Amino acid sequence: MDKLKSESRFFVEWTYTETMNYTAIVLAAGKGCRSHLSYNKVLFPYQGQPILQKSLDLFESDPDCTQIVVVCAREELADFKARFANSKTLFTIGGKTRQNSVFNGLNCTKEPYVLIHDGARPFASIQLIERLKKAVVDYEAVVPGVEVVDTIKEIDDKGFFVCTPMRDHLRAVQTPQAFKTVLVKEALRRAIEEGVLVSDDAMAVELFKRKKSYCVPGELANFKVTTPQDLERLTEVKEEA
Repeated sequence: MDKLKSESRFFVEWTYTETMNYTAIVLAAGKGCRSHLSYNKVLFPYQGQPILQKSLDLFESDPDCTQIVVVCAREELADFKARFANSKTLFTIGGKTRQNSVFNGLNCTKEPYVLIHDGARPFASIQLIERLKKAVVDYEAVVPGVEVVDTIKEIDDKGFFVCTPMRDHLRAVQTPQAFKTVLVKEALRRAIEEGVLVSDDAMAVELFKRKKSYCVPGELANFKVTTPQDLERLTEVKEEA
């Protein structure tokens, strides 16, 4: 039995090592309206560099990531190429919605797996990336989530609370979200063609491929920079050495 377990562990590790090349799609086509900035929030400086660079550095440091696709606004394309170009990275133009932007990125993707990440989440860790990579080979759709602290209630269209889901069954989801490329690309294609607006890529997979996403532990530090309060929070972040 011990020999069988040992051989099984070896097989899993060998499979993961041999098959886990992936493309990272980094979304950076936002306008920064909710942050009250006059420019794209992914260019907000943190420790002397735009916060987008943090995400790019993360994926550039991972040898399993063979390609980074940065999705940006047409009017910022030349500037982004000048600031962020390297041997792994290519650039494409965003669409009118987030899902159109992701789909444009997927059209550039060369690898069988993809990690889709918000460029305004600068503090994802390599440990989170490793959890996603290990799980996506088995589950094909994997999303990081953190436990919900507050009680969440659902309301009706008249403003009355109608139900209170158990917190143990709720997670606040994050990016990167990891998928088998053909799975999420087909799901988003159908969402766009049918005019269905999805709030994240996993929702498209749930709706159009009838595929559940597996949840791996997210990270509280992996917050999305959206509001002026988030910009203030950047100054409070102390990264581990």
